[in-house]
Amino acid sequence: MLRRNFLTLAGAPVAMAIGLRAQAQEMQVSALSYGQSVGVVTLDPVHGSYTLYPAGSEAALCLYDGLLTFSQDMKIVPQLATSWKMADDLKSCTLKLRSGAKFHDGTAVDVAAVKFNIERLMDKQRNPTNRPLWDPVAGVETPDGSTVVLRLSQPFSQLPNSLAHVSGALVSPAAVAKYGEAGIAKNPVGAGPYRVVSFDPGQQLVLEAFDDYWAGKPKTAKLTLKTIGDPSTRVAALRTGAVDIIDSVPVALVAGLKQDPNIAIIHVPGLRPIGFVINLTRPKLADLRVRQALNLAVPVETIAAKVFFGYARAPDSPLAFNTEGYAPVSKLVHDPAKAKSLLAAAGFGPSKPLELALFVSQGLFPGDVSVGEVVANALTQVGVKVDITKIEAGSYWDAMRQDQANIKWDIAMFGFNPANASGLYQLQSLFKSNKDDAARPDVWNMARYRNPEVDKLLEVAAAEPDAKKADAALAKAQALIWRDEPYIWLQINENVSAVRKTTKDVEVWPILFTDVRHATA
Repeated sequence: MLRRNFLTLAGAPVAMAIGLRAQAQEMQVSALSYGQSVGVVTLDPVHGSYTLYPAGSEAALCLYDGLLTFSQDMKIVPQLATSWKMADDLKSCTLKLRSGAKFHDGTAVDVAAVKFNIERLMDKQRNPTNRPLWDPVAGVETPDGSTVVLRLSQPFSQLPNSLAHVSGALVSPAAVAKYGEAGIAKNPVGAGPYRVVSFDPGQQLVLEAFDDYWAGKPKTAKLTLKTIGDPSTRVAALRTGAVDIIDSVPVALVAGLKQDPNIAIIHVPGLRPIGFVINLTRPKLADLRVRQALNLAVPVETIAAKVFFGYARAPDSPLAFNTEGYAPVSKLVHDPAKAKSLLAAAGFGPSKPLELALFVSQGLFPGDVSVGEVVANALTQVGVKVDITKIEAGSYWDAMRQDQANIKWDIAMFGFNPANASGLYQLQSLFKSNKDDAARPDVWNMARYRNPEVDKLLEVAAAEPDAKKADAALAKAQALIWRDEPYIWLQINENVSAVRKTTKDVEVWPILFTDVRHATA
């Protein structure tokens, strides 16, 4: 089980954070370009929390700094704060603010700016997304010019993860006053290493180095983020040098790219388990035997090996292997004969087949259509009648996150990326009971999963100051969820990007992001 201890002053990582930032005295590279698989559309940490995903968040890493951030291996390090300390009762956090940092408009990053931003994040009307990250924050105090105290409504061990999450970025209060709450998304003004030169939403974002950046001027003078949605076009652009960096490399093309002497592949295990969420409001799917049969029917090891050429693994828990708080439960088994037997015991067979409406995205998740077809075929082999619907990526969320009366799917592909690296956050988002299962899900519990024991264990994990006890609660919750089988569990993909070999210091994070803040050549 993985858990990080954040209940100490963070003075030691200050040097690490500065080291991760650009080294100011070196000669700058004139320009680099990044071909993104999806476009950057909005750039407000609050309204919409950056769209589209993950491109908007990757751009935000260049434009914005937060109080804390993540290093490439998902360790929390200071950024605009120099230190942080959680109270023993986990009901407050005291941070010391870095002096001398500026927003791109020249205004100071001071305690008033921090208070403004935290209160903006707290406001559910302005910030309806990422609520598990910010709901525990009850107030902000600024006792002096360098100290910020966050008061919490309940013990919340994961607050440092929230502060390091990309939605915790600080925007210039003066810019919000100038452009308005709606306007900052297209006119972002942060305190990060780059500032905006031009922004064509969905097409291109051009950035330039911020001369007054607190850690020193970045080593690359100009950074362009271009949208290149088609994978083959993206790969061709990298081969020809039209771009220096690309993300979301189709794994079928990795072997060929490795033969190119000018190209380097960067890949890391991801933290996003992919599966088919099961609509538990359907009486036919409320039967555990049916859900067990669906999981037994699918050849997950074959999917990992054949569809993803080994750049994926079958999960053994609701959390990915390197997620904070992960605990293994049991390996998935492919047993079509047992699947048929369980379906028969539940009343389904040749004369009365189980009928399922399967929704799958097109281009939203790795190999989504191919995986969807493998799953549909596997279910057909055990006697399930599958009606598959393929939905374009931009329309997929609306099709999935409906109120109960308007849900059209029985099973639908989904994968949650814990962008704060916290397994607690992931389990809360996916499996904490909704307040009203007839309404749209509170967060991402689209299965309408409901287990009071799981709810209690998640509460314990969030409030427990003893890391071992909190991890034990999370382990129990994972075991219960796994055995309730509210998903058809499938695979955990590696995140695969590629660069021109002349390009250095590009980081690929386990949470999907290709971080180009420090990129140089």
